[in-house]
Amino acid sequence: MNRNSLRYSIAFLLFLCLCVAGFLAGYRAGYPNGYASGKAKRQAEEPYPEVYQIGDLIRATGDGTHKNGDPLDYQSLLEATRASVFPTEWQDLGGRCSMAPVPSLESLVVNATSGVHDRIQAFFGDLSSVKRAVAESKEEQESMQRARDEWLSGVLEPVSKSLGKELKLIEAGIDLVGSWDVQQTTPDGSVTSLRYTFVDTDTVRIPSPDDAGKSMETWYFISAGSVVVAGKAYLAATTADDNLVLIPNNDPQTFLVASQANDEP
Repeated sequence: MNRNSLRYSIAFLLFLCLCVAGFLAGYRAGYPNGYASGKAKRQAEEPYPEVYQIGDLIRATGDGTHKNGDPLDYQSLLEATRASVFPTEWQDLGGRCSMAPVPSLESLVVNATSGVHDRIQAFFGDLSSVKRAVAESKEEQESMQRARDEWLSGVLEPVSKSLGKELKLIEAGIDLVGSWDVQQTTPDGSVTSLRYTFVDTDTVRIPSPDDAGKSMETWYFISAGSVVVAGKAYLAATTADDNLVLIPNNDPQTFLVASQANDEP
């Protein structure tokens, strides 16, 4: 190889390296700018509703055990969609897009921007991607349920053992209206007697935190397995003899056992 050929080869390699470097630099600068521009466009656009027929899609992504008449698993598809299509655009993470199933029509109503709708259509059209995302969603839900069950067991079992009674989590529709004699047990074994009066479905009269001899009215809220009183959350369960057991989420060793009083509220 003569010197001229060598000189031209080196020059060509240098030129090629510069081209590659320029491409990479342009990609690094252009991709974030393009992504930011697309995100800004989605944020500036007002969401609008679209209806998606998803009955056949849910059946196709199932494990093959679904039978006619069985309820469809909408939740797994919803979770998979939120995880796969612009996750930060959904209301769960502070975005403006939302979706809700309509089981009677086997459909999904999605309120979203055009970019999100386009991505949903592409996602629903790729059966293998939907199957994979749904499987991952189900696995995550099962993992979360196992973790919750373990946590509940860890909280309920010591209290159940201490009382010598089996505990059953309350249902959302339980009626607590009336007066209750409450025994508060602390970690050192001491017991304090209190009186709770559930005035109606959202007002309860409890001892004042500043003066236990006085009472104050505050709000409460019931959901399945829990009661929230003035912002303090309790796991709520009943015993076979109809006692109500309230276990603070942040201090399970200090629990309340309430029995309904004979007097009227």
